[in-house]
Amino acid sequence: MNRRYRPSAQRGPLLWLGLLYLVFVVYGSLVPLDYHALPWDQAVAKFQEIPFLNLGIGSRADWMANLLLFIPLAFLATGALAHGRHPALAALLTLFVWLAAVALSVGIEFTQLYFPQRTVSQNDIAAEALGALIGAACWWGFGSRLLAWRDDWRREREPAALAERAAWAYLAVVVGYNVLPLDLTISVVEVYHKWQEGKLHLIPFTALAADPAHALFELVTDALIWIPLAWLWHARPGRDSLKVWRMAFLAAVALEFMQLFVYSRVSDMTDLFTAALGAGIGAWLGKRQFGAHRAATTGRAHAAPTWRRLALALAWVLVLMGVFWYPFDFHAEGDFIRERMAFLNRVPFQVYYYGTEFRAITEVFHKTLFFAPLGVLLAWWVGGLSWRWRGYAAAASLLAIIAVALGIELGQVLLPTKFPDTTDWLLESVGGMLGYLGYRWLHAHGRLGVHARSRRPRIRSQVG
Repeated sequence: MNRRYRPSAQRGPLLWLGLLYLVFVVYGSLVPLDYHALPWDQAVAKFQEIPFLNLGIGSRADWMANLLLFIPLAFLATGALAHGRHPALAALLTLFVWLAAVALSVGIEFTQLYFPQRTVSQNDIAAEALGALIGAACWWGFGSRLLAWRDDWRREREPAALAERAAWAYLAVVVGYNVLPLDLTISVVEVYHKWQEGKLHLIPFTALAADPAHALFELVTDALIWIPLAWLWHARPGRDSLKVWRMAFLAAVALEFMQLFVYSRVSDMTDLFTAALGAGIGAWLGKRQFGAHRAATTGRAHAAPTWRRLALALAWVLVLMGVFWYPFDFHAEGDFIRERMAFLNRVPFQVYYYGTEFRAITEVFHKTLFFAPLGVLLAWWVGGLSWRWRGYAAAASLLAIIAVALGIELGQVLLPTKFPDTTDWLLESVGGMLGYLGYRWLHAHGRLGVHARSRRPRIRSQVG
């Protein structure tokens, strides 16, 4: 039997992913974990009186966040239990998944009564129940096709095809981020109020921060978003730099238009200029990387020496220090340091709870994406070493990523304007490791920088 279509082999990974996501849902629903004891009778009485809140602009994003939270959970659970079953049994298991999700939602809302920082409402239960229903329906709509697509991805060995898939996956993430926090509106009146509140900037570069360093940081990060997309799109043969730039820039225009209908997001024409710059840099890098096809296939490509690769990784550490330690107003007083070291006692993601969902996701992206290049450069360095040393260098690189992330956060202890946090240390370490493992994975599926070409084994001719 073809292992690709064995339902039992597919259900196992879905089950594990579902359990991991369940832990995330429960943990995220109880952060910051400030437990307060409450008598059972009093908790039941309070739960029976939880309100149904009016969904204005301010609470619309929270409602959408709760709805989206349960979609992946029900999607994975339905796949783990119902995939490959008899249709009648699969239908019953799908109903069970939805009922279990509703019970989980009620249980979470009840448990939140013991954590006073959390807001308990009927809206959350309704949103999560609807999200579970959508998640189960999504599985039946395209779950099997998603599994087939995943298997095709795993078997793919052509770098150009891998880059194309990665580009569209990356664009999906960018689109999802740009429509957060999902306080959507199609009302002309609300769009007008958005303009009145200063959330529409039609003249470029007029809404930059007053601090030049902060303004430069915003411009650079906005441009960096579009570099990977254009670079990955350039891997496909037949696409020249102008076409790649046009594709990335038009994607940025479409996203900026979509943001008009997200009430809390600021639409700024400056973003189109930074997108044009980032797309241009990505197209230029792609031309240099993938345009070396002939030199790579003929064996005349020149590989950078390992010392230069390591030097670039060390240079990126300096960039990280500049980004996360600016304006370098260090204070070394003992009492100040002892007070600031209290950040080690915070539970992960505690600080992110006190902001908006959009702010939390923005910080997640900033921390992981800034450290991802460090992982990529270290993986590039390891790949250039002799096979005798690669194992040691790989272990040293992963430890170095964790150490650099810790060093960045400890350095922020001395900076009054910064906010060191264990969550940031975790995210920075994860970002660096994802960059490292992603680069090594791409190399395991084909040489970077080589366009699609056949990989037929060499057959030695034999003279009989």
